[in-house]
Amino acid sequence: MNPFRMWLKWPLAVAAVFVVVSAAQAADIPQRKHVQNPQLAPELVKKTQEETAKAIKRGDDLWHDRSLGTNGMACNMCHPDAAVTHPETYPKYKQQFGRVVSVQQFINWCIQVPLQGKSHELGSDELVALEAYMNDQNRGQVMEIGVPGP
Repeated sequence: MNPFRMWLKWPLAVAAVFVVVSAAQAADIPQRKHVQNPQLAPELVKKTQEETAKAIKRGDDLWHDRSLGTNGMACNMCHPDAAVTHPETYPKYKQQFGRVVSVQQFINWCIQVPLQGKSHELGSDELVALEAYMNDQNRGQVMEIGVPGP
């Protein structure tokens, strides 16, 4: 029997208990997505949003900038709109390094090897902007630290 049809045949009291129990169970699960700390000053929240938006915009510009390397390529040529970058899986083991690395370390590797560009210091404005853009483009992905892949 179709489970939905079975649901319709349940007595209303059973359905109500099911919903209440489910809601109670869900209330015990910490929910962090899109939650702002109510203790933060509105000015700080606004400043954080503005500065993050600037970093994302700069990262978007850099992602499409062919001057990051010396061979005329840009990040966007292999990863349009940061596709197949999987920032939600870092830190993780990368065979190029033979160890676990951060997303900034791997972005830097991509700049140096495929793009044939110069290394950037971890935490530099460029790497932070590229990471911000990559994360923004992959917003909503489930964190799966250490999952193998690109």
